[in-house]
Amino acid sequence: MTSRHDKKPVILVVDDAAEQMNRGMVLRFGDRARVTVRHPSGIQSEDIEEAQLVLMDYRLEDWPERDSQCAAFNVRTGMALATIVRESADEASADRLTAVALHTGHLAEASGRIRPPYSRHVVARLNNLEWVFEKTDEERFDQIVELAKTAQHLDGVWPPDSNASEARAQELLRMDPEAEWFDRSWREVRECQPPIHQSAGHSQGVFFLRWLLHQVLPYPCFLWDINSVAARLRLHVEDLERLRASGCDLARDLQQFKYTGILEGFLGPRWWRVAIDDYIWELGGGSSGRSGEFEDQLREKAGEDLRLVGPHDPVVCLNRDFRPADVASPQDAVRVRPDYWPPFADAAWMAIDTVRSEEELAAMVEPLDQYRIETDG
Repeated sequence: MTSRHDKKPVILVVDDAAEQMNRGMVLRFGDRARVTVRHPSGIQSEDIEEAQLVLMDYRLEDWPERDSQCAAFNVRTGMALATIVRESADEASADRLTAVALHTGHLAEASGRIRPPYSRHVVARLNNLEWVFEKTDEERFDQIVELAKTAQHLDGVWPPDSNASEARAQELLRMDPEAEWFDRSWREVRECQPPIHQSAGHSQGVFFLRWLLHQVLPYPCFLWDINSVAARLRLHVEDLERLRASGCDLARDLQQFKYTGILEGFLGPRWWRVAIDDYIWELGGGSSGRSGEFEDQLREKAGEDLRLVGPHDPVVCLNRDFRPADVASPQDAVRVRPDYWPPFADAAWMAIDTVRSEEELAAMVEPLDQYRIETDG
């Protein structure tokens, strides 16, 4: 018998230009998902009941029937309509999960006063959504399918027992109990405050999904993106990407430490921080990544003479849009405190020259580092 998890996920697209959207959306998803496109006035209860993911357009302008409604039902944006859709989905079934995301070509408008680089996960978090997708982003189709499949996988009631709840979280994260670093990695997960003991039942799966989307994947914590891994290995990001594609011993080693749990490819590959630290320690013969033995072993694993960043342990620097730019020496960077940056995440850094160029960025500098942007001392 085929499980519902083995079926194609169902995606409901709500857009006031439904006719124009229909053919293009169906073609882009192909056989990876079953897609239904509806005008807001044509949404059926069955559409919501079947969907694992609802994509809501932000601007709902072509909707003449709406203007005849009283103020209480005159829904102006997709965010407002998303609230109604979510309540309908929750009432439809207690043992399945329907994710709701914004699908817009007007991200700045939807973000309001939130600085645009934060908009996707922060706007979603502040508006009871799972994610925000931009219609101009060609990579969104893969992400949409992955989010729909994850919602499909999270169907069912979360176990109420504390031990069973932890086991469920470890299963979803694909943590290997046999790994030497399992206990330490689980401790790091717990430090990031996963919502596994606050409540039980249908809503727990939504909380766990949002925790990953809003507070884990966008930031360096127990999972590292390629920028953080490159910094720890004292490599430039482009060099590490090239080495991964080459299939060298280093690339094969790193493959063992990749995160393979839910949403593993949503924002690009991630690696377990504890596993990478252990690997550095082994390459250095029981010392840090600054030792000569580490450098020799790393070059041997790469099969070439590498240009290492150093001698100090480099850090990942953010650009003006708060996106990872490259690795740099901490002597050339300062710690910053961006809004919404989780307290459990690794420190955020920016190049001193970047901070000095914009007054708003300078105000975010860690107080203990303020003197470094005021003088060259």
